[in-house]
Amino acid sequence: MGLIKLFILLALAYVAFVFWRRLQAANAEKRRAAPPPSAPRMVRCAQCQLHLPENLALRQDDKWYCCSEHRDVDQHL
Repeated sequence: MGLIKLFILLALAYVAFVFWRRLQAANAEKRRAAPPPSAPRMVRCAQCQLHLPENLALRQDDKWYCCSEHRDVDQHL
């Protein structure tokens, strides 16, 4: 009777291991299929030459600025 319980326990352990491996493979496939996050476009301040993301920069005509002070200084020159 003890040998039958051992075989049943080993069979259950094997089934759990196979299920776990398939779950891990599915998760890895999802991570590979997801597109990588894209880096924001970087622009350079016309006054101080600092690089910053476009969504944080200020645009005046065809120039980019890191802050309103640099934009105003450049307009007065």
